[in-house]
Amino acid sequence: MLSCWKKGDQAAFDALYQRYAVMLLRKAYEKTGDKEIAREFVQEVFLELLERKDRLDIHTSFKAYIFTALRNRVLNYLHRQYIHHKYEVFQETRPPAALNDVETYLSHKELSLQMADAIQQLPDKCRQVFLLSRSEELSNKEIAERSGISVNTVEQHMRKALRLLRNGLQRTTVLIGFLISWL
Repeated sequence: MLSCWKKGDQAAFDALYQRYAVMLLRKAYEKTGDKEIAREFVQEVFLELLERKDRLDIHTSFKAYIFTALRNRVLNYLHRQYIHHKYEVFQETRPPAALNDVETYLSHKELSLQMADAIQQLPDKCRQVFLLSRSEELSNKEIAERSGISVNTVEQHMRKALRLLRNGLQRTTVLIGFLISWL
């Protein structure tokens, strides 16, 4: 059926969808516990198949391929959920900031401006990868697919971006500390 679909037989794709969509949906719901998320992941898997039809090169069975694609989406989702939960716990357990702490406000504002400036100073591809990772919360694989580069290249760009930002912000932190000590 797969070869028929790749040759242009839309009915073959419909048959593949009919055969596997319910199984994928059941597995996605089992792992996420959310029907809407499960439906979204199944639709994404089949949409990706349609988009990549001409470049699709499956070295395993079709079933194994689509279940792996689903598994990757579920794992990325669960990872993002875990990170979000950790952040919420951190926010709930950290002590409240002083409301009138002008020094803290100014330090935070200056650091935010410096961070935005440091991100703009990154090399173009490095900045693009960093923003896709941090702003859009994409996985390295998703960034690689969107940018047309390998996952290894994405990882190299992220390491470079983090190193450059860390170096730039260390200098900024020292400067802010020095300025605050003079206030």
